[in-house]
Amino acid sequence: MKKPLYLVEKGNKVTVHRDGPSLLITSRNKAPMRIPVRKIDKVVIIGNIRIDANSIILCAENKIPVLFITPDNTEKALILPYNHKLPKHYKEQRLILQSQETMIRYKKWIYTRRSIMQLKILKELFKGFSFPHEIGEGNYQFLIRNFSQRHQMNHSHFCHSERSEESQSNWIMVKDIIENFLRAIILGRIIQAGLDPHLGIIHKRVNFGLLLDLFLIFEPEADFQTIKFFQSTKSSIHNGELTEVGVKQIIDRFESRRESFTQSVETVIDELFEIIKDLRK
Repeated sequence: MKKPLYLVEKGNKVTVHRDGPSLLITSRNKAPMRIPVRKIDKVVIIGNIRIDANSIILCAENKIPVLFITPDNTEKALILPYNHKLPKHYKEQRLILQSQETMIRYKKWIYTRRSIMQLKILKELFKGFSFPHEIGEGNYQFLIRNFSQRHQMNHSHFCHSERSEESQSNWIMVKDIIENFLRAIILGRIIQAGLDPHLGIIHKRVNFGLLLDLFLIFEPEADFQTIKFFQSTKSSIHNGELTEVGVKQIIDRFESRRESFTQSVETVIDELFEIIKDLRK
């Protein structure tokens, strides 16, 4: 089974070179490591990693996305394989745009699915608590905001006003990194399914519109993993940047839930194909 390749630079001078059909990774005080690209699902680079152009080309040739993130998450970029041909199901996918009725049906499906995911996450956070079948967007945001604020304060060491500002900044940084990890999985599954990642309905005429549409469903997963990060008592953020321990916490937690999350994405994409199939009748 393919797995993500995480490369984190924290003063260890990591470099990546192409070595035939593999990536050769070297770092200070460690033996070189050779990884065949056929075993890689995606590459996530955090920090100032030196990677040669041939390695990026090798990933592109094998349809492996490469995500770049700075340690403070102020900058990020995604490299994708280029294909000048239309995706396999582009024409069928456009059927959703054929009328106002079909677009309303699509949007209702997205928001219903989002509501189901929100309820699932709340039940994980508030174990043993009974929730109604429909929690509502406003109630969900209120619960997440209050639950998260309690734990963010554990990572702050300033006066109340400074602590509140710092906590909010740290929350945004951590959640944004997790969101990018999740989006990379969704995007990979969209491309593998032969769908156009840019053909969105809610995010119409926007790059990666379909990806952003589907991510609306799965954003609560990012809330959950961010809250769990701040529940930890370990020192994981220093001077507005993630420490090596912090990065490892995010990656380990993400990996522990990656397989089930990927299965959920596949289920949602299958449902999207069912909607498209109904429109063809």
